Amino acid sequence: MMCPRYGFLCLVLLANIASALASTDADVLDQANSAVRTGDLDRAEMILKGYFESGGHDPEARFLYARVLAWQGEYDRAIEQFSSLLQAEPDNADYLLARGNAYEWSGQREPALRDLRKARQVSPEYKEVWRTEIKYLSRSSDPESIKQAKNLVELAETRFPEDDWRQLVAGPATSPVNTYSAEAGIRYDHLTNGRPPWRALMARLDMQTTTGHFAHVKYDATERFDLNDHQVGAGYALPFAESWMIYAAGTYSPTHRVLANRSVELRLTKSFRNGFSLHGGAIHARYNQTSSQQALLTGEYYWDNYRFAYTYRLVDVLNAGTGSNSSIQFNRYFTAGSYVALALGAGEDVEFDGTATPPISDVVSFSVFGRYLFRPRWSLVYSYNYHEQGDLYNRNGFILGLRVDF
Repeated sequence: MMCPRYGFLCLVLLANIASALASTDADVLDQANSAVRTGDLDRAEMILKGYFESGGHDPEARFLYARVLAWQGEYDRAIEQFSSLLQAEPDNADYLLARGNAYEWSGQREPALRDLRKARQVSPEYKEVWRTEIKYLSRSSDPESIKQAKNLVELAETRFPEDDWRQLVAGPATSPVNTYSAEAGIRYDHLTNGRPPWRALMARLDMQTTTGHFAHVKYDATERFDLNDHQVGAGYALPFAESWMIYAAGTYSPTHRVLANRSVELRLTKSFRNGFSLHGGAIHARYNQTSSQQALLTGEYYWDNYRFAYTYRLVDVLNAGTGSNSSIQFNRYFTAGSYVALALGAGEDVEFDGTATPPISDVVSFSVFGRYLFRPRWSLVYSYNYHEQGDLYNRNGFILGLRVDF
């Protein structure tokens, strides 16, 4: 070996080689960036590809190469390059933002939002990450995603008060056309004490307008206590005065053996800038031999990717009496189309059974429910429910459905 004998010369030689390699990396980046600035993405790709094929491994060059692929619509190849960079630096916010954009451009919003959420967590002062996540959430037809976007806007206004964040979720700019979703599912509940099971088929169509209005229509075919019913319903939410919303809904059953012949619901919502909302409402329902009035008050709080809500409900039933109950709900949102929620309830409630004196009894309830987006527009809807109706029976079952956004 010559290096032990000529150590100084070896060091000089190695330094010159390193300098030459560094110059080569810089030259490649300069040439590729120049091609990008002139709009010649094909040339930029050729320069960078040749650099890597000749043994180059500069991360900055690979990052530019991945972005060039994404700008050319080569989303799968771009995502592969971004993923390679993230294996070495999993908390690099630039890499996460860029891969999130590539996912979104390829129609994969769920992983896009996952990357953006992580980028915001590891680099909370990175404004562009906040803007991009808010923008992609606002493009969804899901009302819960719109709420998440508005909640992020409120947090961003606190962190970056010098910027205008509300324009990101303001009106038609974030949703140029009305959006729709259709959902269909089945329900099955097993009852104890020898009572027959409940079954239901459900279908629903939702619409969100460019101005933030929401509407739905639904149809249910239900079997309870060996009685079959059909029901149609509709509802509309009208925003006004910037932070207020009024919601009206109704149902009608031509058979009304166990379901309400008709019902009307009204709610008023006030949203505050800190992610907190208050809802107050009333429901009137008319049955074959009785009627009911309900009053409810709900407070809910959104922060980051979570929601907590508390509801107090007062129920008065003709010929049966009055009861009250409370419930809490916790939601965890993963993407624009996926979430899971836990709900607990206790108190007194009525179970309408088609008689003139339906029983009001102590109740305890528990449910886990949510939605899982497994394709860009398709979601699985699921629920597990457990309900104790005093000493009458326990009821537990599931809901399974499919939703499509269009």
